[in-house]
Amino acid sequence: SSGNQAIQLQALAKASAGSVVPMALPKGPAQVQLEKLDAVFGPEYFEHGRLLVTVARDVAGTMKVAHKLQSRLNESLGAVVEVIFEHVKHELWSRLHEATATVGLHKGPEVPECQVTQIPEGIRLNPYQRERLPTLEVLLLWDDITRATRGHCLYSMSHPAAPSLDQVEEIFNTIEPYFAKRWVIVELCLGPPIKAVYDDDLAGEEAEHPPDDTEVGPGVAVTLLACHAYGFAREQTEYIAPHVRHCQPIAFRGISDDAGRAKICILPAEVNKVQVAETERFHGAEVMLPKADIKSLDQGPTHLTVKLTPKALAVVTVHVFAKPKTMPKADETDGVIDWASEVREPISGASVEVNQLKDGEAVIPLVSFDGGASFVAEDGGLPEGCVNLVIGAPGYETEERPVMLLVGSNEFFIPLRRC
Repeated sequence: SSGNQAIQLQALAKASAGSVVPMALPKGPAQVQLEKLDAVFGPEYFEHGRLLVTVARDVAGTMKVAHKLQSRLNESLGAVVEVIFEHVKHELWSRLHEATATVGLHKGPEVPECQVTQIPEGIRLNPYQRERLPTLEVLLLWDDITRATRGHCLYSMSHPAAPSLDQVEEIFNTIEPYFAKRWVIVELCLGPPIKAVYDDDLAGEEAEHPPDDTEVGPGVAVTLLACHAYGFAREQTEYIAPHVRHCQPIAFRGISDDAGRAKICILPAEVNKVQVAETERFHGAEVMLPKADIKSLDQGPTHLTVKLTPKALAVVTVHVFAKPKTMPKADETDGVIDWASEVREPISGASVEVNQLKDGEAVIPLVSFDGGASFVAEDGGLPEGCVNLVIGAPGYETEERPVMLLVGSNEFFIPLRRC
């Protein structure tokens, strides 16, 4: 029995040695920073804002610190924020509090007409209303997606403490992490299709191709993966360092607009990847975006063009018309009627649907731009393969026709029989 237990323990040790034990990873520095930013700004972030620098001008040395800090802020953050000064005096604060204590005056709310910039009520407590007057304070104001003004205090020092010139860089380093995110505008466009080997051998009209449509349009999902480090293995608190496959990048997502642009706000890493998933229209793509290629705040958003390779599509045109009472003669064509050269009676209210024979594929309705005489795919083409055309119209029998779509032009003439 003891021997059996020893054998079982040895087998268990061998099995565990060859496997990676899943473990709950601690949050990396980038994840912690991102959560702090999202707690302040939300995932929407902002593009332009105001930095309100409140300075007690009658406290020795604070004005020199404020002006040096202003120069530092304008140099690094001036493209996204407007730096505004607000001067306060400790002497006035002392008089107000003395009058409040002795006479019982009420300290009312801020008067909007007297503010150096618009600060909605509730964002901050007026410096003169506080128990201790701030000698230096930096308040960030911005508008969220609902156009409501929001604010967050980035730095504050209260009397009797006063900042010194040696602390300017330290104060700036406290403020700068709030502006760590960057805007990336991913511009999607369709590149040339994949060229077959025999395309170079074509001549004449077959070698002439219409100009490629480069528009991608709205609704395309774009994912940007920021490959932030989790730290060094020797810094892990666990006995076993986590396996690399457990370390996942931080994903930022966006959707393209009508112009094919996806605007994404990211926390950039040293290595970033832009991914576009494969669709019926084009193949998937992945583009590297190093941190060195991401513009600084003073240069504006980073523009990245991603060319997508279009798939070879079948151009489908379905002509719908009423079946004539007397069929045209086709003796010379072995019974095959050339409907393209015949006069066709149009049908009002007709509809054409394409049912792809693959399981789970959606039904694709075709659209008409000539009053119902012909129907085409709205996106310009369909994937090649076997499909079932379903044609119907009021007063006519529904026609179903299985066809094989091939790359290139596919033209079908469907006469409908009256009920």
